[in-house]
Amino acid sequence: MLAAAGTGAIADERYVKLAQERRDELLELLSSMIRVRSLSGESGAEAQELVKAYLADLPYRIEASDDRPSRYENHAEYMPPNPPGDGPFVNVVGWPDTASATRSAMFSHIDTHSIDDGWETDPFRPTMRGSRMYGLGTSDDKGGVAAMLVAASILSAEGGPLPVVMSLHGKGGGSRGSLPVFERLRGGDHGIDSVLYVHPAETGRGLDDIKNAVQGVVDLELTVSGWRAPPMEIGSVDSSDWAAGGNALDMCWDLVDYLRSGVFDGVALNLGIMDGGDRIGSVADSASARFRLKFDGDYTWGGLLAAARSALDDYAGALGAADEAWQFAIEPVGYRTNPGAAAWDAPASAVLRQSIEEVTGRPPDAYPNHYAGDIRYPIRLLGVPAYGIGTIGGNFYGPNEWVDTDDLVRLVAVLVQTMNGWALR
Repeated sequence: MLAAAGTGAIADERYVKLAQERRDELLELLSSMIRVRSLSGESGAEAQELVKAYLADLPYRIEASDDRPSRYENHAEYMPPNPPGDGPFVNVVGWPDTASATRSAMFSHIDTHSIDDGWETDPFRPTMRGSRMYGLGTSDDKGGVAAMLVAASILSAEGGPLPVVMSLHGKGGGSRGSLPVFERLRGGDHGIDSVLYVHPAETGRGLDDIKNAVQGVVDLELTVSGWRAPPMEIGSVDSSDWAAGGNALDMCWDLVDYLRSGVFDGVALNLGIMDGGDRIGSVADSASARFRLKFDGDYTWGGLLAAARSALDDYAGALGAADEAWQFAIEPVGYRTNPGAAAWDAPASAVLRQSIEEVTGRPPDAYPNHYAGDIRYPIRLLGVPAYGIGTIGGNFYGPNEWVDTDDLVRLVAVLVQTMNGWALR
């Protein structure tokens, strides 16, 4: 059995040595994944076959599922996938053969960003430049999948505790993989008490940052229909009496302020886009405002939307019968994701933070500013702490994506030490 993490001892070089011994295996596994296309809106079945083949040599029982986001459209944690599509999408969960009352879990996502213009190398051909490997998905997040699998193999070889491992679809909000899988786990006897999302913080600083919280976000569009008075000149819309019209743009401004100071008081509101109709010579008979809310705590995007609709109904009712021509509506139009947070000082966090410090020589920082992060699913659906860590990398959402392979090896060491430490808490 490997030594327990979190004991306050000087860095244990054994974990780093175990990871370094698997360096070639790690990079070959990652390279094989990069060569297989698995864009976010595609099933990822071929790439998941590599995951299943690797797990087949370890003491794991493999579950594969075909999941469709549309089955979860009414779920409180649902966000429409981007790019759209209903799959099905293949997700893989590996369960240790040896049963235990409680378990830890690791998950990563197999799907990648799209192929954007500007690649200087073949995105499906892993290319080494110094310690960097370039290729689509190297850092986001096939590097995480490869590190997770190799860490599980090391734990198996050393007789250490085996975590549940999951290779899922996580880009575009997680509704292709993370939501279906964690929702199924919620309904069963999973025994999972802590979760590690093997995905780097989007800061690019690798193991220097731990994601322990994600913000709630919802993008809303408020639409207002007003009216123009009859024109006083034949064929001249602009001859209408402005004072006799119902200026939708003015009303839209008033309603944004009404919501901001009312049901949205206590959350951050950023007004991003306003559309005030089709001309400047007449009142706007229609207008819209798009804005984003950011929130944490007990707020949910569904609750905020319901509160806004109720407030608009009250506002319309207060206008009276003479103003029945006004029409208001508010709908979600983009991101819709609830907040989630795991305590920075929780026992699971203490083990993780010390594991990182012992391997890298630097205590990590908390990074709570991300939104739509998949750690929210185990936090909200399973009620267990979840944290996100990963490697130094770059260009997550564009061409020339890369991962630092030296840091990827360190990540494996951290995973082995953390999973061992979590099992021995």
